[in-house]
Amino acid sequence: MKTVTPTALYAAGSCRGVLPSPMGASTDDINHLLRRAGFAPTAAEIAALSGGTIAAAVEHVLDRSLVPAVVEPPELTDPSKGEWDRSVALYQWWIERMRTTPAPLAEKMVVFWHGHFVSGLDKCTVAQMWQQLELFRTQGMGSFHNLAQAVALNPAMLTYLDNQYNVVGSPNENFARELMELFTLGIGNYAQDDVVASARAWTGYGLTTDGTAFELHPADHDNANKTFLGTTKDWSGPDIIDEICAGSMKPVCARWIARKVWSFFAHPDPEPTVLDDVTAALLASSDLDITALLRAVFNHPAFYSAECKQGLVRTPTEFMVAALRYLGITAVGDSGGHPEWWADDMGQRLLYPPNVAGWGSNAYWIGFSAYQARANYARFLTWGAPSSLLGDTTAKPNPADAVAEALATFGIASPTAHTTGWMTDWLASERSAQGWAERVNLITLSLLTPDFQLA
Repeated sequence: MKTVTPTALYAAGSCRGVLPSPMGASTDDINHLLRRAGFAPTAAEIAALSGGTIAAAVEHVLDRSLVPAVVEPPELTDPSKGEWDRSVALYQWWIERMRTTPAPLAEKMVVFWHGHFVSGLDKCTVAQMWQQLELFRTQGMGSFHNLAQAVALNPAMLTYLDNQYNVVGSPNENFARELMELFTLGIGNYAQDDVVASARAWTGYGLTTDGTAFELHPADHDNANKTFLGTTKDWSGPDIIDEICAGSMKPVCARWIARKVWSFFAHPDPEPTVLDDVTAALLASSDLDITALLRAVFNHPAFYSAECKQGLVRTPTEFMVAALRYLGITAVGDSGGHPEWWADDMGQRLLYPPNVAGWGSNAYWIGFSAYQARANYARFLTWGAPSSLLGDTTAKPNPADAVAEALATFGIASPTAHTTGWMTDWLASERSAQGWAERVNLITLSLLTPDFQLA
């Protein structure tokens, strides 16, 4: 029987949105799924799912039963700690959770929402950011409609986009604009008059005096009629989200979110037919269910195409988490990997987004200084790698064997001929020259290969 690959199926235009084959999933496909749905799959994790179906592997990554309990970092409630110490503790804790969680998709969705519903420590407190991240952690794979409503009343969002200052007679448009432009609809699907009406609808939705919780201030709310998307009535703030997510704009909202999720997990700018498929799955679900969307994305034949497998550069966060996981180095504590020392230079310090649009992808990460920061971090980590990692590489007299082991150690099971060729040539030259730093150099170079950079 002729084997039909996912790529060929998609190229032929058949089975759109349907699994490519009931046969066993290839190791390469499973590796790709686990890398995109997580951070750094081990050989054992890949082997455990290889040979089954793609559908079964997808259900495994969607399973939330293994999501570990959340224990708040003690520094966040320690009165002797200032905001800077708390921010470092939260950042290290979050990276460590990504490194160690047995259910990485749940945590990766927290990262996704952090870059979608953007808030940051340039305006918010650590306590507010912790609360928002917990919201993403508990609701991020459920109803988008419910999540949007919860985010709108979240203290971090009320602070970051200034809705706490949005009052009748002096409406602040920041949240109302970004709600439609970045969070739910995209430019071109609303007018300035809709922004004004939405801002008026959100007047009075503020904070308690200490900034720790949402509080409605009725005296600050505009109770007059407003015309939003062609309908005139006394709109409330939550009414606006209901209209976007469950009313007249639901198809537009679903397509916007489907595009954002596909671009984050697969590659930017999906083909229209692919976007049609995954959007349809989201619309068919109850209340814009994000798990249903993820299932459609991970099961789609196009997700396993060569374009997709080579379509994303690891973000700095993904790069650091993967490096720490494969090296067996913790992210927390004074003796840990200190990702907070290097994140800014790489271009992505979680908790400090560059602006309300969040971070970009691919070319956004590839510049000389940003890549040099990755190299510096890789070199820094090699000196803390356990001695058992790769062991005595000179015990493999054939340079090609030593290179293959190094690449496999870092999750590169199918390196390109270019990568294996130049690394083998390098190692042969290294051995003839000196060889004393062979092991640490192999680790460093493996982390810097193009193969490792592609997520």
